Amino acid sequence: GGRVAVSHAYALGQLDDAHQDRLAEGLAEAGVAIVTAAVYNFPVPPIKKLRAAGVTVACGHDGIRDLWGPYGSGDMLERAMHVAYRSTFRRDDDIELALEAATSGGARLLGLEGHGLAPGDRADLVVVPAGNPAEAVVVHPPRTLVMKDGVVLHN
Repeated sequence: GGRVAVSHAYALGQLDDAHQDRLAEGLAEAGVAIVTAAVYNFPVPPIKKLRAAGVTVACGHDGIRDLWGPYGSGDMLERAMHVAYRSTFRRDDDIELALEAATSGGARLLGLEGHGLAPGDRADLVVVPAGNPAEAVVVHPPRTLVMKDGVVLHN
């Protein structure tokens, strides 16, 4: 438990609700995480259902200017938008699930300590002008500050 992740998991997006429910419960119980990139027209795992069951859901971003997918930029905020869009998320709280997968979900999957917004956490952050997290995902705001380990990379 906690040491296995299924990448892409296209088949989960093709199952009926009953099978998805059963698998979500089993994955959560076994501590198996799901990683999605929501690329092209491939099925997207049922993120809301997986998170509700307690499954760690992370977001990857492969295909960065390569033959598999030349459209990737490595921008996880952009990838969160793709995950939300492909999942047909429209409500802010649903869109924030996609953002969570692209940020803390990945950190949780990798077992990274000090990832978040609590005092003492790592100073890895991207600041954007947005009224809330969902707006940051959907409006493609410019990055006003980017930091890694407390070092300003862009402002």
